[in-house]
Amino acid sequence: MKRQHPLRDAALFSGIALALSYFVFWGPIAILRIRTLSFVGAGRGPVWAVTLFLVGGFVPSILAIVLALLTEGRAGVRALWKRCLMFGIGIRWYATIAVVVIAAVGCQLLLAYVVGARPLLTPFLSQLPTFIPLILIGPISEELGWRGFLLERLQQRWSALLSSVAIGVVWAFWHLPLFFMVGTSQRLLRIPFAGFLIALVMISIIMTWINNNTGGSIWAAILFHWLYTYAAQATSAAVTRNPLYNWLEYVPYVLVGAAIAWSTQHNQARDRLPPR
Repeated sequence: MKRQHPLRDAALFSGIALALSYFVFWGPIAILRIRTLSFVGAGRGPVWAVTLFLVGGFVPSILAIVLALLTEGRAGVRALWKRCLMFGIGIRWYATIAVVVIAAVGCQLLLAYVVGARPLLTPFLSQLPTFIPLILIGPISEELGWRGFLLERLQQRWSALLSSVAIGVVWAFWHLPLFFMVGTSQRLLRIPFAGFLIALVMISIIMTWINNNTGGSIWAAILFHWLYTYAAQATSAAVTRNPLYNWLEYVPYVLVGAAIAWSTQHNQARDRLPPR
């Protein structure tokens, strides 16, 4: 069924996702300063807090399924699952996804060395046992929502660039309670929210570019998010952080996102030129 109110549905999705994050799952834990799980430190909170923390992370994907069912019926849900199973994105895009993440990590380690953050390589091996479980936390728990539901609706009315920026902003602010929650990497590592916001906008541009070149494959988004999450976790363990590195660590993704945005806009402008 063709979407009749894509922007309304996108706004509904964004509003509910933020409200659930702030007022139901993560916000109360942050306000009450209750520990949940920590991926960079020791300790674990009460079962109810851990449950809220984990379920809250699945809000985007669960909400996408619910809204797809309510607005499009079973056909909408089947379309989401079909896009999740679009594994045939081609060797070129599998390689592109891997190269972007690997190159970004290499640049992050170089930045860490330059600013005195003393990078190591051993965490990339020691963190390998977490690689498979990480597909759930972030990639599967979020991507049916951000790229599966929200991006598809926004691009029906807006350009790829504007849609990416909008998703990046919502995506970042959805994470905001984590910056005030005891034990999270955002809080323990003192990651500046402004830098995180800029990074997610640029990463959103990268993921829209991948999405639009793989036929809307949610699997491609899950794969990128998966590799990025593992790389971010390993890199966080690999460097001795300082304030300068915390501001600069996302620069590689910002540069890639900016290059994609410029190239896309340049090509669109060129295509609009009248033939000679």
